[in-house]
Amino acid sequence: MPPSTDDIDHALDVLDRLAWYLQNPVLVADAQPLLAKVLDEEYGVPMMLGGILRNTAHLIELHALGPWPVEIRHIIARLRAAAPEVTDCHDLHWDIHRLGGLPFDSTLPSGYRAATAGP
Repeated sequence: MPPSTDDIDHALDVLDRLAWYLQNPVLVADAQPLLAKVLDEEYGVPMMLGGILRNTAHLIELHALGPWPVEIRHIIARLRAAAPEVTDCHDLHWDIHRLGGLPFDSTLPSGYRAATAGP
């Protein structure tokens, strides 16, 4: 069963909340597990987005009536060109994991308290 637009909205909302969370003074130790999940080398956002882009290009190819106008060819080419650029970010997975072993300040600036990952 395909995801609904509400499912997609929820997923995008969660990613938006993470972006806002990271704008606040948070500890690297608190953010690292969340980022490790988002940037996972197999199931993280870069790999998922790359798959979506490639599959969208394929879907357009299957259903576009021929001969393809130049606009369709350009859209397919841009989707295909963007997919490897996005998935090349999978190396970020290891960068985020390496953060766990590096020294960071474990205190927040005065006036802030550590944010929690849970609800």
